[in-house]
Amino acid sequence: MSNQPKLWIVISRPDRLPNALVAADALRQRFPGGIYLLREESKWWENANWREFSGGFAEVHAFPKVRTCRGLKDLRRLYRENMDRQRGVGSLAIDPDRDVLLCLAGLLGLGNAALSAHPDVYKILCVSQKAYGELTRTGDRARYRFTTSGWLQNRFVEPMAGVERTIHYKPRINPGGDGVRLRRLQKDPEELFDVIVFMSNSGGELPDRAEHQIIPSRFASIAELDDFPAKLNRAQDRQHRVIFFGTPFLLVRNLSPDVYIEHLNRCLDYIRRHYPGRDLIYRPHPFEKGEAARLKFEGFRIEDDREVADLYFLRHFAEIEAVYSVSSTVSRTALNNGLNSYALWRCFPFSETQTKFFKKVMGNVPPEFEIGDLTTPPIAYQDRKSSVLGQNSFSNALQRAVDLKASASAVR
Repeated sequence: MSNQPKLWIVISRPDRLPNALVAADALRQRFPGGIYLLREESKWWENANWREFSGGFAEVHAFPKVRTCRGLKDLRRLYRENMDRQRGVGSLAIDPDRDVLLCLAGLLGLGNAALSAHPDVYKILCVSQKAYGELTRTGDRARYRFTTSGWLQNRFVEPMAGVERTIHYKPRINPGGDGVRLRRLQKDPEELFDVIVFMSNSGGELPDRAEHQIIPSRFASIAELDDFPAKLNRAQDRQHRVIFFGTPFLLVRNLSPDVYIEHLNRCLDYIRRHYPGRDLIYRPHPFEKGEAARLKFEGFRIEDDREVADLYFLRHFAEIEAVYSVSSTVSRTALNNGLNSYALWRCFPFSETQTKFFKKVMGNVPPEFEIGDLTTPPIAYQDRKSSVLGQNSFSNALQRAVDLKASASAVR
């Protein structure tokens, strides 16, 4: 393997592959030794059509996902799987003096293994505003306790395997709902990474008491890929796609199915009315169980290939005119990629608690993103090329992070 600088990108699920490709394009000239992808094997990769994009990397290294345990009977297996993965990651030819490790996701799994196996390499963490909050949450031991598997990992497996310790807490009195458990590395991110790229919708957010090593950034956009202009030109004469991503409303039931169906059919009428002649597409959620059969899809084509939304955007990005959902984070992902994207949850009679939840999930979004009145047309509010402009683009943030390596090396 080359003695020239190499970039090692760590991701977990295939929904982070577009981000890895953007990072590879942005930094390719900085790493003549090649760009290498580390991924964590799972069913998500088995179900994704991702191999056509692997040419963006010199090599792709896959490592098994370590399953959690439920008690002492699983302890030996947990230790063995951690050690096997640690040896595999440790055997990679990562040069601590020249190379850079870029972690895009999976910090409690493969990301932790990589930073633990190569503690002296220059490390960059790209993390969303929400994920950073999770990684820095503190748990009052009067209110939280270790999960069984978390205690075994923290006290036995991780110290013996040479992995940074993790914390897996659950409330002593469980209030129910998402986000009540606390899962993070025992150390704060700033203790483990040389630089943190802090990603938000606006690209201007920073955490409270931010250190100098934290760089604000927008989320990565597919429009930042080198071949985007050519794809856009080739797509000019194609029929524009308008895509609606479904919700498993029979499973979630945050409204009664009949009420949900009534309001969702009105939303589908809204799309038909404002996008005449377009290629209207409905993509069911992977957990849907017959929801589509109860909706009125005149004029829509149903695509039930179960493709990961992020890879779907990567494959069809230049052809997409608009993206819709009721309350899916897919709409926010499309927004961050520079697409005209919309959420329709304000058109539904959700409760105050549900409304607060959707606001929190979507974050700081443009007012045009959330449609609350089906009598007014949607507003095309952004140009996908705008996501590659400005100081706080993802590509520029990565360049700044690598630039800081020289000063970090001087300190060492």
